[in-house]
Amino acid sequence: MVKGFVSGSFGPLVLAVLGIAGAGGFLFYYSGLYLPWMLGPLFFVMAAKMKFGKFMQWNSKLRNAGLIMLGLQLGSSFTSDSVAQMAKYLPVMFFTTVIIILFTVLTAIFLMKRMKLTLNTSLLGSFPGGLSQMVVLSEEIEDADESIVAFMQTLRIILVISIVPWLVVHVMSAQPSTGAASALVHRSTFSFHYSWMHAILMAAVFSSIIFFGKKINFPLPFMLGPLLTAAAFNLTGFEAPQIPVFWLNLSQLLIGAHLGYTLKVNNPRLFRKMFGMIFVINVLLIGFCYLVSYGLKNYLSLPVNELFLSLAPGGVAEMSVTALSVHSNVSIVTSFHLFRILFILFLLSPVMKFIAGRRKREQLE
Repeated sequence: MVKGFVSGSFGPLVLAVLGIAGAGGFLFYYSGLYLPWMLGPLFFVMAAKMKFGKFMQWNSKLRNAGLIMLGLQLGSSFTSDSVAQMAKYLPVMFFTTVIIILFTVLTAIFLMKRMKLTLNTSLLGSFPGGLSQMVVLSEEIEDADESIVAFMQTLRIILVISIVPWLVVHVMSAQPSTGAASALVHRSTFSFHYSWMHAILMAAVFSSIIFFGKKINFPLPFMLGPLLTAAAFNLTGFEAPQIPVFWLNLSQLLIGAHLGYTLKVNNPRLFRKMFGMIFVINVLLIGFCYLVSYGLKNYLSLPVNELFLSLAPGGVAEMSVTALSVHSNVSIVTSFHLFRILFILFLLSPVMKFIAGRRKREQLE
């Protein structure tokens, strides 16, 4: 049994993927590119899988480990001041979420007509939520094509984490914000400085949240469990741990490798046909979020680069990592993206399921 677990779950083929991801991270890092430990593994693993896919394996437990480390770091940025600031921006979160989703609905309808997709496939592929959450939803909605949704979401994430950091650093003012900004300095490279009692208690709490979160299909339980735990520790007087740079980079590597590996190319001809249009639509979506950020900057006390990161159409994990790398207020950026994904999952997805079910009943009558 042990031999089967090692060879099947974390065997040499999985280690080979980790090696490819590490090589991509090092190359991007020494080339001076942004988000090297996420983008490098993503592109290297994606390219290797397209060429040598049958010789590669991956284990999602590795990505979950990366999300746990990232969640702890994000949660450590939540303080009483940042929570009060988040409450202040709830109306802005709602307004921006609605207009961004309306924009994606319009582009999804256009894509549906041009590519002859079902409406739900086009919507789930276009919504700026997390890749894994949208793919899971596509499995639950009968007329949605999981492989097309995965392809559209993966391409969107690649474009967002390739374009958005560049815009923030080179086009917008990228000065660190004064809130709960999380810098990658003044932190040890490898070791944690945290008491064993606190670490055991924290692990027990976030493990419980993960367990029950999975039971109720809560989004991103492996990131939100540690995030909520670290935030609760901070707010109740216990100090949440700061993740050392090495482990934070490792978490990005694991998440990037997972994204690169999960790209599905089951219908190469269709994907080649769709690539150009999806590319243009997502660039337009990024541009729309950019314009909204500048339109709101005079009415809010948030720096425009921070606002743009909060609105950019990436997943929670990807945009939070970007906020960390450019020293933005991580709690604000994370809050905006959590609000959006919860809005999609708990408001829009039930509506989509209801419409899909009613449509199916009408066809059977």
